[in-house]
Amino acid sequence: MCPNCVLNKAGLGAAYYGAFTICIIFALVALALYIWGKKSGEFTGDPEEAKYSMFDEKNS
Repeated sequence: MCPNCVLNKAGLGAAYYGAFTICIIFALVALALYIWGKKSGEFTGDPEEAKYSMFDEKNS
């Protein structure tokens, strides 16, 4: 907030409340997607496996 707003004891504007609400919504969506990915097993396994599996003779 600007110093003038603090000195005059002005409240937050509607834009601050709107931006804060949008940030909270994005954070909740990101958290929900992370939990969904964890439950579905997206984060299990070896992340390095993909780059080595393309060199296997049995895959070609």
